[in-house]
Amino acid sequence: MPLRPRHLTAVALAFLSLLFTPPVFAQTLSTLDVDVVQQRLDDISDRLETQDVTQNELVDYRESMVRIAEDANACVESTRPERDQLKERLDVFEDLSPDTNAALFDQSIEVRNRFDEAQALLLSCQEFVTDANRLLDDINEKISELAARYLWQRGASLPALISSAPSVISRWPGDIRGGMTPRLDQGTTMTELLWLLMIVGAIAIGAGLVIRYRFNRWFTTHGFDKGPPLLSALFPKPLASHAPMLLLGVGLLITLYTTTTNASMSIAAVRAAFAILMFGVGCVIIDWATGPLSPAGSLAGFYPDHVQPMRRRLRFFVLMLVSSFVILGDAWLGVSMTVDRHALARAIVIIALCLSLWTVISYMGRIRGLVRYRFVRYVGLLCIVVALGAVVFGYRNFASYLTHGAVRTATAIIVIWILLWLVFSVFEALIEGRTPLSRRVRDMISSSDKESRTGFGLMQLSADVIIWLGFAVYLVYVWDSSGVQLDQLQSLAVEGKKIGEIELVPLQLVYGILSFSLLIALTGWIKRLIDKRWLRHMNMDRGARDAMVTLSGYIGFVIAILIALNVAGINLGGLALVGGGLALGIGFGLQAIASNFVSGLILLFERPIKAGDFVTVGETEGFVRRIRIRATDIETLDNQNVLVPNSELVSGRVTNWVLRNPQGRLRIRVGVAYGSDIELVRSIMERVGREHEDVISDGGAPAPRALFMGFGDSALDFELRVRIRRIEKRFSVISDINFVLDREFRDNNITVPFPQRDLHLVNLPESQATLPAAPVRPIEPTTTRDTKIIDEDFDDITRHFKHHITLKCSIERVWTALTDPEQLQRWYCKDVDIAARIGGSFTATLHDDSEVEAVIDVFMPPRRLRMAQLTPDGEGPLPSGPVYEELTLHQDDDTVILTLDVFGIPAEEDWEGYFRRAESHWEASLAELKKLLRVVKDN
Repeated sequence: MPLRPRHLTAVALAFLSLLFTPPVFAQTLSTLDVDVVQQRLDDISDRLETQDVTQNELVDYRESMVRIAEDANACVESTRPERDQLKERLDVFEDLSPDTNAALFDQSIEVRNRFDEAQALLLSCQEFVTDANRLLDDINEKISELAARYLWQRGASLPALISSAPSVISRWPGDIRGGMTPRLDQGTTMTELLWLLMIVGAIAIGAGLVIRYRFNRWFTTHGFDKGPPLLSALFPKPLASHAPMLLLGVGLLITLYTTTTNASMSIAAVRAAFAILMFGVGCVIIDWATGPLSPAGSLAGFYPDHVQPMRRRLRFFVLMLVSSFVILGDAWLGVSMTVDRHALARAIVIIALCLSLWTVISYMGRIRGLVRYRFVRYVGLLCIVVALGAVVFGYRNFASYLTHGAVRTATAIIVIWILLWLVFSVFEALIEGRTPLSRRVRDMISSSDKESRTGFGLMQLSADVIIWLGFAVYLVYVWDSSGVQLDQLQSLAVEGKKIGEIELVPLQLVYGILSFSLLIALTGWIKRLIDKRWLRHMNMDRGARDAMVTLSGYIGFVIAILIALNVAGINLGGLALVGGGLALGIGFGLQAIASNFVSGLILLFERPIKAGDFVTVGETEGFVRRIRIRATDIETLDNQNVLVPNSELVSGRVTNWVLRNPQGRLRIRVGVAYGSDIELVRSIMERVGREHEDVISDGGAPAPRALFMGFGDSALDFELRVRIRRIEKRFSVISDINFVLDREFRDNNITVPFPQRDLHLVNLPESQATLPAAPVRPIEPTTTRDTKIIDEDFDDITRHFKHHITLKCSIERVWTALTDPEQLQRWYCKDVDIAARIGGSFTATLHDDSEVEAVIDVFMPPRRLRMAQLTPDGEGPLPSGPVYEELTLHQDDDTVILTLDVFGIPAEEDWEGYFRRAESHWEASLAELKKLLRVVKDN
C-alpha cells in the first residue's frame, strides 16, 4: 500500500506524541474496586426495602454512602483527565494503518484498549456517585421518619410513674453500685481507692483554700476592692474564689484515671468527678460574665443590684445540669430509642432543669437592659411550659428534646453574647488606641488613622459574620433531632449549589471574605512600610510620596479582590464577559465616573496639584486635603470640605497658588484726599509693608513698593505691592496692613475720602409757577435717639461658676460620656432622657431625687453642648433670662480639656441655695466623670 500524505502526517504526529507525552503504560487508573462497591450498593438498597431497619444500621449505611460517594468522586476526578489524554492520543492514530508502521499500529491498539478501560471506569464511577447520592437521600429520609416516630413516642404518664416509684427506687441502689464501681488496677483495692480519693480531695481543697486566702489578701492590700475595677485584678478573682472546687475536680479525675483500667464517662464515679470540675468552671464563667468589666457590666440596670441574684440562679441551673449528667450519663437528654428503664429519673431531671431555667429566664425581665429582648424570654418560657406538660402526659422524648434545645440555645446565646462583646471591645480599643499595645497594633495595620479604622472595621465585620454563622450552624445541630439536616448543611456548604450557570459554594465564599479582609489589612501594613520606611529616605516631596502610597493602596485593593474572588470559587474567566459589558456600559452611561477615574490617575502621576496645596477651582478656594480616585477633597477657609470631581481639575481652569512657589504678591489699593503729602503717603505705605512679619523684606523678593496709580474722581489712587511667604495667608495680611494704614493715616492727618455728590436746588421763575406740580412723595418723619452705653457689673443681676478638668482620652469618648444616656447615669444622674439635637429635650433625675428639665440650645459634636433650663410649670420666664449650662471640649494632642460654664443664675437671695446645690453637684459629677474615663483608659 503506497504511503499517502495523510499517512505521513499521522506518523509524524505519532512520533511527536511519543517524544513529548509520557508513556501510556506509566499511567494508572483508579484503584476503586467496581465489583465490591456495586455489591455494597445492592445490599444496602435491599436492606432499605425492609421495615425492621434500626437507627444504628441507618447511621452505618449513611457513613458507607458518604465514603462511597467521596471515593467515586475522586475516581471521576482522576479518571477524566486520563481519559481525555488518551482520547487526544487516539485521535493522532486515527488514520494509521498496519501497513504504515507495525510498531505504531500496536501502540495505537494499546492506546485504544486503555481508552476503553478508562471510559468504562469513568462511567462506572459516575454511576456510583449517582446511586450513592440517591441511597443517601433515602437513608436520610428514613432516619428522619424514625426520629420523628421516637420523638412523639408516648410512655407512662407522670402520675403512673409516681405510683410505681417504690419499686423503681428499690432498684436504684443496685444500679448506682453497678455504675459507681470501676475496674481497678492490679494491687489496688476499693478501700485503698476510697482513702486515696479522700486524701487527694482534702489536699486539693486545702490548696484551693490557701490560694483563695492569699489572693483575697493581695486583692484587699492593693485596694482593688475600693478603687475602680481593673481587668488585671478581676480576671483571676473568680479562679481564686472557686479554686477549691476546680482543684478537687482535677485531683479526683487524675486519681480515677490513674488507678482504674476502664475509666470513662460511663462510670458514675468518673462522671461525678468531672461534674465537680464542670461546676467550678461554670461558676468561674458566671462570675466573669456578670462582673463589672464584662458585657453584663455595661448592661443598663444590671450592675450592681442584680448581680448576686442572677449569679445564684445561674449557679443553681449549672448545679442541676451537672447533677443530671451524673445521674443519667452523657446521653441523658437524647431521644430514647429503646425501653426507658430510667423513666422516673428522666422525668425528675427534666422537671428540675426546667424549673431552674425558669428562674433564670423569668428574672431577666427585671433587668432594664434586657426588657427589649422580651420575645426571646417568652419563647424560652413557652418551651419550658410545653416541656413540663409533655412530661406530665408521658411524652418524655419530646420533653427531653425541648429541654435539650432550650438549655443549649440559652448557653449558646450567652456564649455568642460574650464573644460579640469581646470582639467589639477589642476592636474599639484598637481603633481608639487607648493603650500602648493597641496603638502599636494600629500603627502596624496602616499608615493613617482613617485607614486603620477601615481595616479594623472590615476585620470586625468578618469576625461578627463568622460568629453568627457558627451560631446558626449550632442551632441547626441542636434542634435537628435526626442529625440529618446538619450533614446536608455541611454538604451544601462544602459542595455548594448550582443556580443557573453559577455554582455557589458557601464555605468558599466565607474563605473569600476572610481572605479579602486579611489582604486589606496586609495592604494597609504594606502602605505604612512604603510611606514610613522606604519612601522616607527618597528625595521626593510629600505629594509624590502620597501618590505612591495611594497607588500602592489601589494595586493592593485590586489584588485582594482578585485573590478573594479566586478563593471564593468565582470563575475569573467569566468576569471577562462582565468586564466587556461593563466597558460598554462605561462608554455610554458611566462616562463621568470613567473620566473622573482617569483624571484621578493623571493627578496622581502628573501632580499639577498635591495634598497641602492652596488652590482655587471656580468659586471654591481652599487646601487640598486628599486626592481620591473619583474626587478631590478641598477644605475651604471656612472648614468646609468640598469634593471636586477630578475631571474638573484636569480639564477646567485651576489656580494653584503654591505649585512651584508658595510665595505670592498682594496689591492693596488706597485712595487719599487731594492735597495730601504724597511722599509721606508713599513712605508710610512702604514702611507698613516692610514691618509686617509675613511680608518678604530680606532681599529674597522685591521689596514692598507704593505706586501712584492715578487721579481718581475724589482721591489720589495709590497701590501697595508686597510679596508674602505664604499666599494662602493673603486675607489676614491684607487685613493687618489695612488696620495699620488706617491708624498711621489718622496719626499723620491723611484723609481717606469717600465719594460725595452735591445737590443744587434752583428756584424756578414765577412764570413757570403755574405749571402743574409733580407729585411729591411724602417724607416720613424721622426721630433721633441717643444711644447710651450703660457700664454696670453684670454679676449684680446674675451669677455663674466655671470648672475646668483635664482628661487623658479621646474627644469622641468624652463626647459619648456627655450625650449617651447609659454613660450619663454612671456619673451625672440616676435617670435621664435626652434627644441629642438642637431643640431636643433633656430631662434628668439627680441623685437627690431633684429633676432638671432643659432644651438643647447648641449642639456641635464633638465640641460644644449648651442647654437652657426650663422653669417649673406655672412659673413665667426669669427677668434675667434662662439659666444656661454649657460644656465645651478642647483637644490638645491626647489630652481633652472639658470646660463647664453655668451662668444666668439670678443673683437673688432666693436662688442662693440653688446656686450652692448646682455647684456642689457639678463638682461631684465631674469627679465621677474623671474616674469613669480613667477606668476606660486604664483598661
